[in-house]
Amino acid sequence: MDWDNLKVALAISRMGSLTQAAQSLGIDQSTAGRRLSALEADLGVILFVRSKTGFALTDAGEAAIARALEVERSIDRLKDAVTPDEEGPVGIVRLLGNAWTLDRLARSVMAPFLAANPRLDLRIMTLTPRAQTRGEATLSLWFEVEPKESEFAIKLGEVPYAVYCARGKDPDELGWVAFHDEDAMRPSIARAHKKLRSRGEKVRVTSTDAGIMLSAVREGIGKSLLPMCLAADDERLVRVQEGAPDFVRSLHLHAHPDTVESQRIQATIRWLRENFKAAFQPPA
Repeated sequence: MDWDNLKVALAISRMGSLTQAAQSLGIDQSTAGRRLSALEADLGVILFVRSKTGFALTDAGEAAIARALEVERSIDRLKDAVTPDEEGPVGIVRLLGNAWTLDRLARSVMAPFLAANPRLDLRIMTLTPRAQTRGEATLSLWFEVEPKESEFAIKLGEVPYAVYCARGKDPDELGWVAFHDEDAMRPSIARAHKKLRSRGEKVRVTSTDAGIMLSAVREGIGKSLLPMCLAADDERLVRVQEGAPDFVRSLHLHAHPDTVESQRIQATIRWLRENFKAAFQPPA
């Protein structure tokens, strides 16, 4: 049985799509389709039910994927065992989160980490929380998202927010640029925006991304509750009121328990914990 064929089945089980599975593996769709067909021929069973909405595992597929995950974990442990310590962790780590948090990591603390770990690759994915992944080497950074059943989760730290407006603008004459996510399960930041608004003040723009909100504030569209790590360094913005942060959000890290002990996941977790303050808290 060809391991490359098993990898295709694993990718499809994670993505729910042959096209997306092929993209994640860096192969074309026709090759992925041939490998899946070869695997099903080797096993003598159908692993997935194909439909317009995607690929769903059959009972045989569920059993096969469970065993394929064991093979994948064994291969990961083998790589960790034979790789000299001085070479560092090896492989891909998928890093999911809000666009602005991942951009902040890339701008501030990512380059030294990758330079120190030349055989580790980060795959950055700006996605919303999804179903529990099947053993992927994946770390997710989310605000106000409860860990799923059996999921490994830790609090990285608190991200302070404050109200900012464009330099030279009177905040009392501005409306608001507010956060709004229709799918949010615990929209605490949306409630904070509402609490900060005075009677009669209008919301001019809403967005799910702090980077877009910052751009709108910079252009004088309105004032907004923004991450201080982003806004404090922007000379085109001024804080409306000094003092303690107007709001604080807790950023959590989520990982699948099957991969949390791998060297590449442990190295990435250590990097995130050690560099949280530099990335997400404003300079003193």
